[in-house]
Amino acid sequence: MAYEAHFDRTTDVSIEDRRRKLRRISRVAEWVSLGGIAAAVAYCGYLCSHPAALIAYLTKDIPHVAITPTDDSIIVAGMFSLIPVAIFIVWMWEARRLFRLLGKSQSLDPASPGLLVRLGGLAFAAAISSIVARTLVVLAMTLANPPGQQHLLIGVSSSDVASLIAALLFFAFALMAQEFLRIEDENRSIV
Repeated sequence: MAYEAHFDRTTDVSIEDRRRKLRRISRVAEWVSLGGIAAAVAYCGYLCSHPAALIAYLTKDIPHVAITPTDDSIIVAGMFSLIPVAIFIVWMWEARRLFRLLGKSQSLDPASPGLLVRLGGLAFAAAISSIVARTLVVLAMTLANPPGQQHLLIGVSSSDVASLIAALLFFAFALMAQEFLRIEDENRSIV
């Protein structure tokens, strides 16, 4: 009997310890998410205010090609490059919302599966938009080149593949969370 009481108390302590760790991780992750948003916005502001840095950023994927971009092509390429950044900012905001939810809940919140699906969709959109934006940026930056020297670059980076894998993981976790909530609901109705 004394062993059972000790075991139950240890279980309660370990559950509370895990909840405390989850709250701590969630708080840190919220701040990291906000920091990611701030860094992305600050870097975009820096690029917009420093044309030489913007051109260097836009031409980083163009391999050793003479580029004669016009002001219009720089603006168009800059707009294309903002698409993945905008998705990243929304993704960070949604991640912050999920971490805030996890930090406050004693159990899995019913809103969690929806946020996980949204994060998965955003991760998928980030991968696709990164590939498309990279292609369009290179095309826009070399459009003013003489005929025969324009370039089309279609590339898939390891970050794009990682975003696709992350999207699939988020979708899988959303399904697991939905199942967990269903089982939790059934258990409540039995008791």
